[in-house]
Amino acid sequence: MATAPGALVAAEKAAAPPVQGGDFEINEVVYVRKHVTSENWYEVLSLQETVNESGSSFNLLHHRVPEASGQYAKDVFDELLITTIPEYLRNAPSRKVHVVVSTGSGTGLALDFYQYALKPLLKSLGLSSEDTELGSNQDAYALTITQDSHSIRRFARDLSISSNGLNDKILQHTIILLSGDGGTIELLNGKAPGDTIDDLDVSQPLIATLPLGTGNALFHSLHKPLYPDSDETNGPTPLVLGLRTLLRGRPKPLPSFEVNFSPGSRTITYSKLDDNNTNVPPDSNDNFKEQFDTISHLHGAIVASYGFHSQLVWESDTPEYRKHGSNRFQMVAAELLKENHEYNASVEIVSRDGSTQSQLDREKHAYILATLVSNLEKTFTISPASRPLDGQLRLVHFGPVPAKKVMDIMIQAYNNGKHVDMEWEGTKGETEKVGYVDVQDVKVTTHEKDARWRKVCIDGTIVEIPEGGSMAVTTETKHHLQVLAPWL
Repeated sequence: MATAPGALVAAEKAAAPPVQGGDFEINEVVYVRKHVTSENWYEVLSLQETVNESGSSFNLLHHRVPEASGQYAKDVFDELLITTIPEYLRNAPSRKVHVVVSTGSGTGLALDFYQYALKPLLKSLGLSSEDTELGSNQDAYALTITQDSHSIRRFARDLSISSNGLNDKILQHTIILLSGDGGTIELLNGKAPGDTIDDLDVSQPLIATLPLGTGNALFHSLHKPLYPDSDETNGPTPLVLGLRTLLRGRPKPLPSFEVNFSPGSRTITYSKLDDNNTNVPPDSNDNFKEQFDTISHLHGAIVASYGFHSQLVWESDTPEYRKHGSNRFQMVAAELLKENHEYNASVEIVSRDGSTQSQLDREKHAYILATLVSNLEKTFTISPASRPLDGQLRLVHFGPVPAKKVMDIMIQAYNNGKHVDMEWEGTKGETEKVGYVDVQDVKVTTHEKDARWRKVCIDGTIVEIPEGGSMAVTTETKHHLQVLAPWL
């Protein structure tokens, strides 16, 4: 295999994107490197993102800048300078690189982003996919484009089977994942069942996430320290940050939890029927099929919830609301606030150090959410004490309150997580507050008779548990995946 600097030289000569004229913004720069033939020039790649009425588009641009130019700060260039291709992006007898494009994630931009941004970026580094004319290149990566909702989990199971490399060496996998949180969770649940206690950490696949989903909670929580404190529009976009981390990140274990469900629990999903069925209008509820599958446990890395959050996630995904597009979340939230249901459940918690077990002193609830991350969206900070990959499970909860108070709490979550400091006077004059506590385990047992109010959410997966049934969330000590984190 060529040395990393040699690979960069070869990439520059054989695969550099066309040189573009004009200026660029520092916030658009993906990487900087020295010109291979002249130390007095920089090669700069920038990502141009355009959003208009017809949708979003991506364009990777190549610039040449003289070193003596005072237009761009040298310290910024030095910070983004790359001199080698990271080892985790180079194939070897003990490593395989994959690119997984989740076509159904978010607003469906993953394939375009691969085609017009990631693919030319990797090509500029001398890396191509196995199905191109450069497929014989030893640095070629394996490309997977999802075909259905089960593609990523099947991919993960295949990884477990192919973990043995040449001469019985452990084969490491790097997965560049163009997806939302769902892609990571599918990988986790495809990989974890095949793990044993004796598996070495080195066998854990490494995931590099590029945020092309809806919430992108894991990505935003990982990169939160890089976001400006004030003006959220100031600074590199999440996709630029994702590409920078791809080239300059460091592998870290991904904390996770396991959720066990009572017998009789089942997942709920909605699949679109045959598009060729012309007898059913495309936006009709009859164009979707509700599916139930028995479930005993799941692995998660982001959130396990019951109450307002899980109800919002589930009902906004039903055919009745999906036809309203992005407006469906606001519509569901408004309806749920109007009903303002009080969820009948008991909640048991095990303390952070595992020494004590207790139960919340209420049987009616509005919001119960356990999380390993700080943010569910870029600006929605559900757990302000959480730090990237700290592995600490935290519980956010509050009891029944008027609809306006629910809205006030949610608004403060958008205010850098100030909701966890909220206190107010209850209907009987007592002091009420948002509960916020470090925990090791959480168990929620529902006493609702109506199945509508017995839905829990595990990283976007909806599970209906039976009356009197429970979900038990346990922090895992065994890691199943690694994730590429930014240098902080």
